[in-house]
Amino acid sequence: MVRFRNGFLFLLALYGVEFLDELIYGLHGAVVPEIKSDLALTYTQIGLLSTIPGLIALAGEPLIGLLGDTRHRRALVGGGIVATTLGLFLTSLAGNFLPLLFAFSILFVASGAYVNLAQATLIDRDAQRTEHTMARWTLIGAVGVAIAPLIVTALFEFGFGWREFYFAASVIAALFIPLLFRQRFDAHTGADAETVSPRQLLLNLIAALKNRELLRWVLLTELADLMLDKLLEVTGLYFHDVVGVSLAAASGAVAVYSLAGLAGNTLLVPALERIRGIRVLRASALIVLLCYFLFLGVSNVWLKYALIGVIAFCNSAWFPILRAKTFEVLPGQSGLVIAITSLGNLSILFVPTVVGSIADAFGLHWAMWVLALGPIALLIGLPSSLSER
Repeated sequence: MVRFRNGFLFLLALYGVEFLDELIYGLHGAVVPEIKSDLALTYTQIGLLSTIPGLIALAGEPLIGLLGDTRHRRALVGGGIVATTLGLFLTSLAGNFLPLLFAFSILFVASGAYVNLAQATLIDRDAQRTEHTMARWTLIGAVGVAIAPLIVTALFEFGFGWREFYFAASVIAALFIPLLFRQRFDAHTGADAETVSPRQLLLNLIAALKNRELLRWVLLTELADLMLDKLLEVTGLYFHDVVGVSLAAASGAVAVYSLAGLAGNTLLVPALERIRGIRVLRASALIVLLCYFLFLGVSNVWLKYALIGVIAFCNSAWFPILRAKTFEVLPGQSGLVIAITSLGNLSILFVPTVVGSIADAFGLHWAMWVLALGPIALLIGLPSSLSER
């Protein structure tokens, strides 16, 4: 009974990590207008609050991933949640741009440690059901993102401000510290090794970079993101600047996207018990591509709302299945997989710039066509039916 309880608490803590991380992400998106006004920040400074911490995190995540396949995983996860608690607390105290930038940098780096390695640990604990694990993980994260703006909106009505939100989040994060530090992170290869030389870690990284199957899934995941986060980030702008709806109606389009994605994540969990992940990817990629072409081609506003919902519902399966397939290539070496996927994430730094440049030169409508590369890449790059595993 004690072992069952401890195991349940461990799983609860690991999945709770994703809920916390996405809750923080949703919280930031909801309160950034008030932060900008309260601290008198410029739009450039708001952008730097994501760009600079993101660059710092990308520099550290590959090393964190490599060390995650050693006996130090628990220390990395525990250190990450402690740093997150500190970063949230410092954010609540920030009086101007530089302290806020410092606090955000802590949060971004910490997320790479405790969130990525918590995900990797869940995969290691049940390597035969990676797709199901990632589907549940993504669903819990989607819930966190969805409820954060609702909580913020409600608390704003009671007179609370952004500082109280971040302080409350730091208290919630602190509750995870004892839950994570007391657990054994020993399901991965290398958990029992006393020492692993830096040379061996480097050789492991080089070998992984030569693994074509691994690189295939990493590349497909990054290209699929064009129709995931990248589409979500420009949906509001597209509806306002191209379709011509009001700001409130443009926000409504973002809400439709988010809620439809949440519905898709919810149905994916039982669906994977009956349907193979590759088939879900192939069928949904075709539907998304056709709906996206129609979405950009039609002029009826209400049809556009319906189509963006269908697109979000169908593409909600992409990340969990693609990430699961990535982990399956190197079973027991989830930290190494995290390191490689972190290197792959470098591409996200350039996509907004490319899309923005095309939009400035030819208009946002034409720039939106670039995102169609996401479903096209899946249709071309997925294994054939004969090679499905």
